[in-house]
Amino acid sequence: MLQRGAGSPDQRLVTTAPVPGQPAAAFPAAPRWGRAGLFAVPVLGAAIAAILTAVVTVPGSTLLALLMALAGLAVLLVSQGVLWRRQRQLTGYLQRSQSSFRTLVKSSVDPVVILDDQLRITFASESVADLIGVDPACMVGQPITGAVHRDDAPALVAGLSRAPAEGNDVAVRTARVRHGDGRWRLIQATVRDLRADPDVGALVLYCRDVTARTRAPGPDPELLELSLSDAVTGLPNRAALVRRLGTLQRQAAGRPFALAVIGINGLDADVLAPGTEAAVLLAVTSRLTRVLRGEDWLARGKDGDFVVVVAGSKSEAETLASRLVAAVGPLPIPGGTLHLTACAGVTALAADVDPGEALRRSDLALRSARAAGPGSVHRYDDALRIAQDRRAALRADLDGALDRGELRLVFQPVVDVVMHRTVSVEALLRWHHPVFGEVSPTEFVPLAEESPLITDVGRWVLRAACTTIADMEDDTLAVAVNVSARQVRSGELVPDVLGALEASGLPASRLIVEITESVLLDDSHVLEDLTVLRSLGVRIAIDDFGTGWSSLAYLVGMPVDVLKMDQYFLANVEHDPARRAMCRAVLHLGASLGLPVIVEGVDSPAVLTLLRDMGHRYLQGYVLSRPLEFAQLVSGAWADLDLPAGAGVPVAVSPALPS
Repeated sequence: MLQRGAGSPDQRLVTTAPVPGQPAAAFPAAPRWGRAGLFAVPVLGAAIAAILTAVVTVPGSTLLALLMALAGLAVLLVSQGVLWRRQRQLTGYLQRSQSSFRTLVKSSVDPVVILDDQLRITFASESVADLIGVDPACMVGQPITGAVHRDDAPALVAGLSRAPAEGNDVAVRTARVRHGDGRWRLIQATVRDLRADPDVGALVLYCRDVTARTRAPGPDPELLELSLSDAVTGLPNRAALVRRLGTLQRQAAGRPFALAVIGINGLDADVLAPGTEAAVLLAVTSRLTRVLRGEDWLARGKDGDFVVVVAGSKSEAETLASRLVAAVGPLPIPGGTLHLTACAGVTALAADVDPGEALRRSDLALRSARAAGPGSVHRYDDALRIAQDRRAALRADLDGALDRGELRLVFQPVVDVVMHRTVSVEALLRWHHPVFGEVSPTEFVPLAEESPLITDVGRWVLRAACTTIADMEDDTLAVAVNVSARQVRSGELVPDVLGALEASGLPASRLIVEITESVLLDDSHVLEDLTVLRSLGVRIAIDDFGTGWSSLAYLVGMPVDVLKMDQYFLANVEHDPARRAMCRAVLHLGASLGLPVIVEGVDSPAVLTLLRDMGHRYLQGYVLSRPLEFAQLVSGAWADLDLPAGAGVPVAVSPALPS
């Protein structure tokens, strides 16, 4: 432990010999200006030489010799005075420095131990006796390894011997040290490595007893509290929620309680600016808290949802949930506004419903509310559970549906209403379940897309569709196959398409690969794969066009041949001028780029006539033809379509479908 004096740089301390029992590094010695007294020695010698020279060289001049002798004596006396004064200052300074060192060591909160290069104890402060019950004087000269547990000694020696990391001469080491009463105490030492300091050359250890900090048997209250709290909002987390629900189940005594789960949309990490997520969550928590009543209990659920234990009936919980959903809205953030929406699921708590089941029910209600759209509040009922059970059964059975022959293809024609002919058919997947019968694609396709199974199914669809069309007598009909995003991203699309064309013998020009528009923004290899397919003659169609990033800037230069306008645009198109304007805009966009536009989902004669009057030429939907089974397709039903009256008026505005 070394102190440096304040004041001028000349007052920096250096090391001198210690008093008995103290290390050399422990006591500061003479300041550098104290060494100036050493210059008095040559000065004294010069004075004596001057006197002798005067006496010897000038024997005949007594007065002159006397004056020279007196001058030399004066110089001698002045030099002695300076030397004595410097020595006195040095002695006083050393005494004050040693006293200051002892005072600082005694006043230190932690006992101090100093080790030399051999890790021997050269100094131990008096407070060490209180720490381990051993006289410090008995420790001086002993190796540090003799005081610690033999199992801890190797690691301690290695840690103390190791050179400090650059820019850091402080480390922390912990070891067991035997107390004077025979017990082992856990001692933690903050080590200052000053061996490289020429003024110190030692290790200085500041020690403290941390035995009481070791975790006693049983749960640590602080850790338990942290484990039950959300790190960002400070609200109880899901584990605390389950405890709360268990307590209510045991102690409710007939009093009604309900559960409301609030799902927030717009809190995705890729939407929030870096560093704002915590502030946004705290702001949302504050809004929700202001809506709650006195006995309501707010917590965080899974996937970032908020959960409220409502002291009241399910109807009261629905009312409260509606208020909570309404409280979530646009939130000002640095640089703009974050548009948040919410929905909620509600279920009642009962004595015969365990916490896990209650949370599952509320999650089902929330899922139903999410499907209905932002702002919705749904309550749990048996229909939701039945739908969930059906979904789980379909997910499990879909895995082997292909091997069991339960999957098949149907083909829906795409009709050129100008030329009164079918220009292509779209291959659509169907599943006949042995228990549930015909399962809608809108129900099972999303389940397949959640697993790698969709890649195997997509590969089978490609081969089956190409083989079916290749075996037909007509050599002009093309087939469109919808390819999942997972299959495109897998990097296997080109080999899958080539394998299907080779196995079936279908010309590449008669195959149309349909992908969703979002896939075009994926990895660069996606564009490369699509470009390769186009170079082979395969056409690329953008399915559900207009529901994603659609823009002229993105379409220019993309490997695209056909646009398929999503049927979303046809909802209420007869009475909504805005939707009619969008239908015209998509047609004009395709025409300006030389891309034919296929409108899917045309289900009524009125919509068919409206689209035809706008100039749309290629249409697909139930009003023209329902999907054809294999036998109907082979029999030529696709070529004998009865178009509604007036649908065949030639208005050649959109470009012909590429062949």
